[in-house]
Amino acid sequence: MLKIENDNRKALKAGAWYTVSNFLLKGMSFLTTPIFARMLTKGEFGSYSNFVSWLSIVAVVVTLDMQSSVARARYDFQEDFDGYLSSIIFLGSMITALFYGIVLLFQDFFVSLLEIDMIYIHVMFLNVLLSPALSIMQSKHRIQQKYKSFVLISVLMTAASTGLSVCLVFLLKDRLFGRIIGENIPLIIAYAAAFIFMLCRGKTLVNLSYWKYAVLFSAPIVPHLLSNTLLNSSDKVMITKMVGPEANATYSIAYSCGMIISVLFTSMNSAWVPWLFDRMYQKQIDTVKKVSVLYMLLFVVMVEGTILIAPELMLILGGSAYADAKFVVPPIMLGYGFKFGYTFYVNMEQYAKKTLFISVGTILSALVNIGLNYIFIPIFGFVAAAYTTLAGFILLFFLHYMFSRFLKITYMYNNRLLFLLMAVMMVLGLLTQFLYYNTVLRYCVIAVLALLGLYLLLRFYRQYKGQAGKG
Repeated sequence: MLKIENDNRKALKAGAWYTVSNFLLKGMSFLTTPIFARMLTKGEFGSYSNFVSWLSIVAVVVTLDMQSSVARARYDFQEDFDGYLSSIIFLGSMITALFYGIVLLFQDFFVSLLEIDMIYIHVMFLNVLLSPALSIMQSKHRIQQKYKSFVLISVLMTAASTGLSVCLVFLLKDRLFGRIIGENIPLIIAYAAAFIFMLCRGKTLVNLSYWKYAVLFSAPIVPHLLSNTLLNSSDKVMITKMVGPEANATYSIAYSCGMIISVLFTSMNSAWVPWLFDRMYQKQIDTVKKVSVLYMLLFVVMVEGTILIAPELMLILGGSAYADAKFVVPPIMLGYGFKFGYTFYVNMEQYAKKTLFISVGTILSALVNIGLNYIFIPIFGFVAAAYTTLAGFILLFFLHYMFSRFLKITYMYNNRLLFLLMAVMMVLGLLTQFLYYNTVLRYCVIAVLALLGLYLLLRFYRQYKGQAGKG
């Protein structure tokens, strides 16, 4: 019992540190947005957002996202876990190099398709070639709850990347070049160091059984990840092509608010998944049900709180020129809320190794999103893209629930409560934007939500400890 209690306390402490470090690493674009929104023109800001969107899409396609297999592989390859990790890193680099060769052969086509200069495409592929090594290394650290090294790496990378990009934007005439190159050079150096370290530590480059395991696990998830990335990024690409980079800049400023929830979601889920898999492995179903209830409530409060402070966030991020973008924030935040909801079921599908179901739902949602974008963006402008993305995430939530129910793996959660919370979040989130016209009332609601969030956080911590004691 004492060992379980210590393990759970360590997991909780690690989860808190992962959240902090991810705010530094993945929240970098949010933290620097106020600077770059004022130093770059709207066209330059929109072009940079287009580059980031394509980077996220390319990263999924050319790497097969084999790091998604790490959390499950630790149970199947305990005796040679490092060898497994080094082998899939090497395999991923070969696949990426193959795709890069194809791009080099048809440069004009890809420059036209992506609307990105070739020099930035080179940077993109160098980033994608090396970055999985760091992601895989950090996945291993999360599993082992080595949060100190995780935090240290995050802080150093964030400081170097942010500092250099700001300096180059200030010094160079081509500010878009300074923004992209300045951000990526420190990251690529860190990725390269992790790449060399992981290969040397694992000492395994070619292992067909490891490759087969990783590909069979990860390949079915790739359509899901790609479709999910399209749900998040296709809006910006399509707005750039159909309206222009300046409209994309305004939309991207609003979408930057999503970084708050996105970083929280990614960090919390990174800590949640190893804990969840351990509880499932130990058949502690009641523990998961009780702890997950407060986990759900906490996230819904965070979503609503972010929607409430959207006017202030817009002024901080972009200034008065982007003030009207606050009305794009509610559907964007609600989309992240439903993404959080369906991830409960996706985690179960991953543990059950039923990854094909994950892909089917996300592909359908992405197709719906892209189709709706083509219809409504020309009519209503870039604001429509936020609501079409929300529609895609709502559809995805219902599809994953149905898949999980078909697989009979919904028993780990209080499903009625999750549906109720999603419905309440949706209604309140859409109504909250009317409070933008009444600052005093809005601030009162913010104060109430802040107190509620603090109360839920304390309850979560106490219940977590209580469940550990019962274990």
